[in-house]
Amino acid sequence: MWNFVYPDAPGGVDNPMLNPVAANAPSLVKLGCRRLFVGVAGEDEIIGDRGVWYYELVKDSGWEGEIELFELEGEGHAHQYLRPHTDNAKKMIDRLASFIKH
Repeated sequence: MWNFVYPDAPGGVDNPMLNPVAANAPSLVKLGCRRLFVGVAGEDEIIGDRGVWYYELVKDSGWEGEIELFELEGEGHAHQYLRPHTDNAKKMIDRLASFIKH
């Protein structure tokens, strides 16, 4: 998707606008929110590892907000959109909705 949105991005997927540990990337301690939810599907071969990695980076950055990681095993990338009526999709969406409400 990144290559479609910004095909000439210097560094490609390692551009600091996308990769928080790229050279010259802004500090995560300055995130402009108080709460952050990271939902990861355990079988997501596209960005699953990056979700967990991002969660750890934010948590260790000194950012003072609330962060939650929700990992759902046995599902792949975008499962909640591709098959929204499954039990696992409902679990992911319910957890996100609960996070937003509180």
